[in-house]
Amino acid sequence: MIRLPSSSLREQGDLNRLTRRLLAGGVGLVVALLSTVVCADDEGGFREQVAPIFARRCLSCHDSTERKGGLSLEDASALNGGDSGALVEPGDASASLLVEYVTPFNGVASMPEDSDPLSADEVAAIERWIEAGAIWPDGFRIEAGVVSDLDWWSLHPLNRPSVPTLEPGDSDIVRNEIDRFLLAKLRAEGLGFSPEADRRILIRRLYFDLIGLPPTPAEVERFVADPDPLAYEKLVDQLLDSPRYGEQWARHWLDIVQYGDSHGYDKDKPRPNAWPYRDYVIRAFNDDKPYGRFVREQLAGDRLWPDTADGIVATGFIAAGPWDFIGHAEVPESKVDGMVARNLDRDNMVSSTMNVFTSLTVQCARCHNHKFDPVTMEDYYSLQAVFAAIDRADREYDAEPSIGSRRLALQTRQQELQTRHDAIARLMEEAKPPEARELEARLARLVTPPAATVVTNEPRAEAFGYHSQVAPRADIVKWVQVDLGRPYPLDHILLFAADEYGFSDFGFPNRWKVEIANDVDFSEAELILDATDGSFPRPGSQAVDVAGHGQEARYVRITATELWSRRRQGEPLSNDWIFALGELAVVSGGKRVPVSAVTSLDSIEAAPRWSRAALIDGIYGTHPLAARVGNETSSPSNGYHSQFSETPDLEKWVQVDLGSVQAIDTIRLVPANPVDWQPATPGFGFPVRYRVELSDDPEFRAPRVILDETEADVVNPGDTAVEIPADGAAGRFVRLTATRLWDRGERHFALALSEMQVLRDDRDLARGASVDALDSIDSGLWGRDYLVDGFSSRGPLHGEVEQLLSLRLSVEREAEIVAARAELDAMLAAAIDPKLLAEQRQLESLIDEVRTELAGLPPRARVYAGTVHAGSGTFRGRAGLGPREIHVLARGEVTKPGELALPGTAPLIPGVAPRFELPSMDDEGARRVALAEWITREDNPLTWRSVVNRVWLYHFGQGIVDSPNDFGRGGQLPSHPELLDWLAVEFRDSGQSFKDLHRLICHSTAYRQGSTSHAAGETKDAGNRLLWRMNRRRLTAEEIRDGVLLLAGRLDYSMGGPGFQDFVVEHPEHSPHYEYHKYDPLDPSTHRRSVYRFIVRSQPQPFMNTLDCADPSMSVPKRDETQTALQALALLNNRFIVAMASEIARKAELANADLEAQVIDVWQRALNRDPTPDELAAVTRYARQYGLGNACRMILNLNEFVFVD
Repeated sequence: MIRLPSSSLREQGDLNRLTRRLLAGGVGLVVALLSTVVCADDEGGFREQVAPIFARRCLSCHDSTERKGGLSLEDASALNGGDSGALVEPGDASASLLVEYVTPFNGVASMPEDSDPLSADEVAAIERWIEAGAIWPDGFRIEAGVVSDLDWWSLHPLNRPSVPTLEPGDSDIVRNEIDRFLLAKLRAEGLGFSPEADRRILIRRLYFDLIGLPPTPAEVERFVADPDPLAYEKLVDQLLDSPRYGEQWARHWLDIVQYGDSHGYDKDKPRPNAWPYRDYVIRAFNDDKPYGRFVREQLAGDRLWPDTADGIVATGFIAAGPWDFIGHAEVPESKVDGMVARNLDRDNMVSSTMNVFTSLTVQCARCHNHKFDPVTMEDYYSLQAVFAAIDRADREYDAEPSIGSRRLALQTRQQELQTRHDAIARLMEEAKPPEARELEARLARLVTPPAATVVTNEPRAEAFGYHSQVAPRADIVKWVQVDLGRPYPLDHILLFAADEYGFSDFGFPNRWKVEIANDVDFSEAELILDATDGSFPRPGSQAVDVAGHGQEARYVRITATELWSRRRQGEPLSNDWIFALGELAVVSGGKRVPVSAVTSLDSIEAAPRWSRAALIDGIYGTHPLAARVGNETSSPSNGYHSQFSETPDLEKWVQVDLGSVQAIDTIRLVPANPVDWQPATPGFGFPVRYRVELSDDPEFRAPRVILDETEADVVNPGDTAVEIPADGAAGRFVRLTATRLWDRGERHFALALSEMQVLRDDRDLARGASVDALDSIDSGLWGRDYLVDGFSSRGPLHGEVEQLLSLRLSVEREAEIVAARAELDAMLAAAIDPKLLAEQRQLESLIDEVRTELAGLPPRARVYAGTVHAGSGTFRGRAGLGPREIHVLARGEVTKPGELALPGTAPLIPGVAPRFELPSMDDEGARRVALAEWITREDNPLTWRSVVNRVWLYHFGQGIVDSPNDFGRGGQLPSHPELLDWLAVEFRDSGQSFKDLHRLICHSTAYRQGSTSHAAGETKDAGNRLLWRMNRRRLTAEEIRDGVLLLAGRLDYSMGGPGFQDFVVEHPEHSPHYEYHKYDPLDPSTHRRSVYRFIVRSQPQPFMNTLDCADPSMSVPKRDETQTALQALALLNNRFIVAMASEIARKAELANADLEAQVIDVWQRALNRDPTPDELAAVTRYARQYGLGNACRMILNLNEFVFVD
């Protein structure tokens, strides 16, 4: 075996592309080094010369892990060849394709691709080995050693280099140190700077680079005519002071960090609270936040500055990337798919952190040691351990600093009081007599009754009820309220606890109250039940009946003042506090009142299990109401059933005859669940699309439509009856028409219904009525008349209110609880020191005061960010449990855990230990603080080089290092390493100000050059790496869209807040469909700057995507710049462009009387110059023939509009 020392792996180029050209042509690099084994004693220098070449230049693509082209060069299996046949002719080097591929011609070789070619000595060594017979010794194996050295340009210590001296005559050219470094290299190549661009070009360049918008004609003329010698510098300052600056440069940052407003992956659900992080980035650039603080806030601001909004919101960086909803919320961590999802989630956090802040591709070490850089698998999983407790979820923060400070002070005070209270409670516990303990046990049995028996023949309902967001403490106030649509005299308000995770009253608050009001804000609320003293017994599986006493109200609110926790049974140490409620029902006048809307302080909205809508879905505990009454599994009937159809879109109808014209309150459709059909199928036969009509004649020649559900598929109601308000409409015949039938399977489509009830004053007018239908099977338990016989599919239909009230908590048990509490209080008063009791009461009073003040603080805002939380659904977070154990995974496979990984990073800074020394391994925040401090160390050679290179790239169109996310050996070499180091040190040591860096770059002669090419430059530096001219760049998608809106006079400069949606959402409850073609481009709510656009990962905006908008599911440090026919078509025919072109024309027409002046107006605003006479004549002629709006579309298609010189 040969193991190469790390020094032999150093290559100053891109080594990971050794075989791409060969593979692109269907040929591997060395597909068969030895297709024939030649017996000879001489190995041709294989061990000493050829094997090291393969190790250095080949194994990155041709080891047992990569096996590009089907070939591994680790051992003699290479003799078996690869996918493309033999490249070696043993004994004849000149006939071997391998030699042809690695031999340079004019300094360039096919292999290694995009990297330095093999030296002449290396090629000669391979030739000698082939001539000697290309022998691979028996048992010989090649392995690349771990790269451990720091001898690479980006890992060298960062020091300020000497600035090149000026040559005679250069003092008039050079404006600052940037020019000196650049000019020194240009002079070495016989080149110099290009002449300065004229002022019209410079102002357009500055405006788009710094604020992302074009200047107005007036701004252009003012700058062109300004005699001030410092006019240019003043313009730079003016733009840097504009709030538009932060919007432009935040967009660059958001590209890198993978910001999006939806999760991505299969379901791609929205993230309604992602936007505060976007606003934080905009604010940080506008405030010129020092870069070190900017970095630390994003990784650990919640620990370093917990009483600031930025400290919390900035951690949105950790959660900015895509998140697998199914892999986390629907698959438990105990399953392989769940483990994979969580591993990939941490991988995204690690790779994003290190790519963004240090330009290091550590993710390459997830399955094997990094092939090029000094990062081992152990280092990589140590970085994963930093994020071992972090998940992505909404977290609360106080937007107002003074509120945040007050809240923190109150919480600290509350904790101090609670600690003393708990100490007294322990002393009192020790003093309790045995009989008091027995009474407490009896009281506990009364307060928490056994769970109710569940009907076993019914499937468990998917919907559980309402569930608040998780809170870190019990005293955080949560509320949920219902809107009845109008005021009702209230008889009963019934609260049903949720049944989940083995608790029959899951999430039911420990302290709570019920209020009613006639205004949605409850400014004049009336308290009708106060259980905030904790005396009310837990309901178990029975309903809590709150008496309304006939008081009229439209809104009902339940407020939890002390939340519940399933972790540690709600002990004080828990930080997983919630408010959940299974069902809420309101009874008025003996009838259940329909609820029109549910709102709440917050909600996890994890449908179908938890949602606001599930609070009023008719499912009580674990089952629909019908399943909770009786246990009957036999019935004289199933209901009505049509004949079968072979197609779903054949209409079927069934109708009842009320005997005479009747005024109707409600039509109730009771779904079937036939007892003779297995398995039980709630909603059997219910139509997928349908309408309900009234008529005075049986032929329905002039029907009155009561409900029309024929345009889209409806959700099957299962066991829940469908209530259709008729609002007093009159008719004799009631007809249900199915326009899309239910699918029973095997191409059998039908309409079935258990019962149709037609209600007036709670009386069923349809009971026993005559029934007619298009067709009916009329067999067994199915028949027309069974539609109105008063039986559901599994038992008789009882009154709904009667059933609800039967589930109440018994009055007798409540009275027994109150008596037991009084007896216990008397017993404790006699046995415990009165001073302790007095102090306990005083502490409880003080705690209540703190709780009251906390409850009175404004509600906290929410941001989707990195956080430690409890989880939801099948997902379990780490709240209260400490960080997960992270193991080194063999080949990156979650089923093959190895040694435990301790939090740390890679050994990239000499003398700095790669593993963090932490006071406690359970303190997850300390892990992130340690990483943030390591990244922002002054002696970290990567951080400061990385950030200045990114800023340079956005100004010049290419970086000094043109692989901005990869400063390792797999990336590009810097064109001007000394300049990069000088900029990095200057930035680091001079306040870490982005705006100062912009000034330095924009003031330079290099930046102010024209973009015109010339033969000398093209000959010596065709790629313009030496910057002998300015690079011409294409506008980004956002700059084009925002510029068009500005020209049209429609740009809305409003800043911050939730993103605008230029789409219509369909099917949001499952996998949302984002329909961009259905939005109105003239809708003013969509006319804000593009940085505020709601960004969907899986379904990008077609217009923006065509214009090379960044993919939010990946880090995009540099936008693609393409020229395609689709772009021209989009800029000509897209609905947005057509609408805005009309607006641009309308604006010009209002400002100018004649057509020629209108064309000049548009031309000046779009291109920042006057048209030439020929241009003016041509466009005016076109506008006269086809209209000014179409001429505007043509102007927007000019390269001059979409490019900046």
